[in-house]
Amino acid sequence: MCLLFLLHTLYWLGHDLVTLGPGTVGDLWTGGASAGFGGAPTAAYPVTTPYELGLALLQGAAVGTAFAGRRPAGGLLAVATALTLSLRVQAIVSTGSHTSTDLWFVGGGIDDSTLTAVFLSSGALVPLALVAAAVLPAGIRAWPRPGRAPGLPPVRPYGPAGPVSAIALGALTLLWVIWICYALAQSLGSGPGASLEILFTGHGVLRAMLGMAPGWAWLTFLPLCAIGTILAATRRVSARGFALGTALVLLPVAFLALIGSLRTGTLFELGDVAPGGALLGRVQLLVELVGSVVVLVLMGRPGVPVQLGAPGVPGFAGPGAPGFAVPVPGPGVPGPYAPGHMGAPAYGPVGGPMPGAPGHQAPPGYQAPPGYQAPGGFQASAGYPPPQGGFGPPPAS
Repeated sequence: MCLLFLLHTLYWLGHDLVTLGPGTVGDLWTGGASAGFGGAPTAAYPVTTPYELGLALLQGAAVGTAFAGRRPAGGLLAVATALTLSLRVQAIVSTGSHTSTDLWFVGGGIDDSTLTAVFLSSGALVPLALVAAAVLPAGIRAWPRPGRAPGLPPVRPYGPAGPVSAIALGALTLLWVIWICYALAQSLGSGPGASLEILFTGHGVLRAMLGMAPGWAWLTFLPLCAIGTILAATRRVSARGFALGTALVLLPVAFLALIGSLRTGTLFELGDVAPGGALLGRVQLLVELVGSVVVLVLMGRPGVPVQLGAPGVPGFAGPGAPGFAVPVPGPGVPGPYAPGHMGAPAYGPVGGPMPGAPGHQAPPGYQAPPGYQAPGGFQASAGYPPPQGGFGPPPAS
């Protein structure tokens, strides 16, 4: 199903490249042109945004790792499914509500056939995304599974990859929380903020058919960053794929936004209307760019295999982990296996001379009768006790 998601995204990216041209698409994505204001042809309204580029990278990575059987596939598939569902629900709302009298996109001249195709194709992906979201949790299996060979162990993030990625994703989570508080304060107060409908649905301000409203992006990426922070901080086996997936989407969006700010000369300009929001946007842009690069570099390295019985392994508790108890041996029940060297046998250390062999020292207090012939034809050493075998009581002395 993720392959179908990828084909849908690639189709509309190719559609924009063919109808608009690579130059116009680059101008639209970096702020050099505006849809509906002369930047794009009126007969070819843009469909995609930089989020589609990041989504294509994520979906491609999820499909590749899944077919190759790589460890991060589970987390990548989870993020790809969640983002596909969120972005396509937004597209259904905007393309299904846009009319000639009730505009949801900036400007006019939108091709009705393209608008209908985007609406229908997005509507077809939503049920598939819901099915994929139900299938992914059902595929989770504990390791090791009872009654089966353990197989290859799952992999955790190595060394500093977990805490550093948790810091980067945690900073993004905090910035998203600050941003929504600021936006709601501006919308509900007397500031120059947009209405709640515009904030969360993009009514009248979207610049592409698959565009995301600012509030919808907050609803999408805040949970992803928060979950990624928890997984990375606890070094769960799904942390690598989840963090990599989030970074793959945010990196191209932040990179193109940085190019656009440099191109228009607004990177260090806060403006007079809402300087607080502009400053917050610049900080979030830099954190997304640097944090995504750091997460991709650290989480992209091979992880550390989980040890059998280590704390945190699903379905198996080890010494020192919650739920582990040393079994108490009872009658006929062997005691627990203790790793390490076994105790020395009663007759001496392992590897020493066998009884009756040259160099063997018998324990004190045992004396062999003079002239006793040991079994096998060799003379028993002094001090070796005579064998006690046969039936009946020992002969009287």
